[in-house]
Amino acid sequence: MANDNDNDKGNDKFMEAAILKQQEAISLLENVEASAEEVERAENLMIEAKSLSERSSRLQSINADMMSAFKAQKETEEIKLKQDRQTQSASGFRHMGEFCKAVMQVREQGLGFYDPRLQYMGGADESASAPGDVKAMVERVGADGGFLVPIEYQAQLRALAAELSIVRDRATVIPMSRRQMQMPVVDQTGTTAGKPHQFGGIYARWTEEASDKTEDSPQFKLVTLTAHKLALITYSSDELLDDSAIALDAFLTGPMGFPGVISWQEDYTFIQGTGAGQPLGVIPAPATITVARAAAAAVGYADLCNMRENFLPSGSGVWLINQSLMSDMLQLNGPAGNASFIWGSAVEGAPNRLLGFPVIWTEKNPTIGNAGDVILADWAFYLIGDRQNTTIDTSMHNRFESDETTWRAVHRVDGRPWLSAPLTLQDGTQQVSPFVILGDKDT
Repeated sequence: MANDNDNDKGNDKFMEAAILKQQEAISLLENVEASAEEVERAENLMIEAKSLSERSSRLQSINADMMSAFKAQKETEEIKLKQDRQTQSASGFRHMGEFCKAVMQVREQGLGFYDPRLQYMGGADESASAPGDVKAMVERVGADGGFLVPIEYQAQLRALAAELSIVRDRATVIPMSRRQMQMPVVDQTGTTAGKPHQFGGIYARWTEEASDKTEDSPQFKLVTLTAHKLALITYSSDELLDDSAIALDAFLTGPMGFPGVISWQEDYTFIQGTGAGQPLGVIPAPATITVARAAAAAVGYADLCNMRENFLPSGSGVWLINQSLMSDMLQLNGPAGNASFIWGSAVEGAPNRLLGFPVIWTEKNPTIGNAGDVILADWAFYLIGDRQNTTIDTSMHNRFESDETTWRAVHRVDGRPWLSAPLTLQDGTQQVSPFVILGDKDT
């Protein structure tokens, strides 16, 4: 029986406990200076030892009765199985379906499941034994030896590597000690022709000696960061946590667990976030310039040139392009068939620069044909307010009554461009921005 060893171990445990209590009692009684309390404790120990010994005896008796009952049941089942086989052999197959089923059973499950109604055709050697007499042990049949061969299990969890963070390492990160943070920025939203607007309204004029000067004052604005909470929670039974060959706690707290999920979601929101209860992504941001594409659901060389023309000449741009556009864009050519890409080496794989800026292929942009499937951005103009780094807590009390352990991750952050509008150049018409996206055809 499967629990024989467990019962024996239980008996041994009770006997060992009884012996220890007897030894402790003897030690107390042998002490001539033992107090009345110690003598009383020794007597109680002897009573407990006797009780444990009796429990061990009862367990042995119960185990013996169970073994006898198991053996009797086994013998009864073997007798019935033998009688059933003899009955089947005498009666033969009732129809063709039964015969085919028996043949398939032997073929799929091995000779250990031989049906006595089948007759073994030994070819020229008619003295060959029937399949039911074959005793060769095989690995593919459990009863014939397969149960002796353990299934190999590799205690290593496989998972695809997550896409690396795009925005955080390139953005301007500011620690926050409160829920909200305000910071002053130069108001660069002016549109008056003939004036530069990078300087918040300050304009220098040529003047003659001893003449009056025209007064100009810089204008400022406040940018507000409000920490938003990004959280996730999961539960695990205590049995799974104890018995799993995979270190579940290490997985959940590792880069492919909670931290990886939060990093991915944060990055996705910095690109596409609505700003309502979450960071404001660059795609819907007011400071972003949207360039209309020439053809629906496509990207042309002229589209990319127009995006480059509207990009702030900061020299620190990077292209974010949805992975679904790769096959089309690798085939783009400029005027007279010149390739628009500066090709990388074959070892590096796909071209890594486009019109002078690095290219990042990502799933975090909208798919092909949707506004924002191609982004040209200088992330230094994007603010990230860190209020609380990813915190992972575990608790056995939340679902104590159901024996489940809880893992919870919390991350508090905000993000948004610190520009509130594109920068208008001195001609009063042309605009540039550190964030330019490719829009719809009719945008």
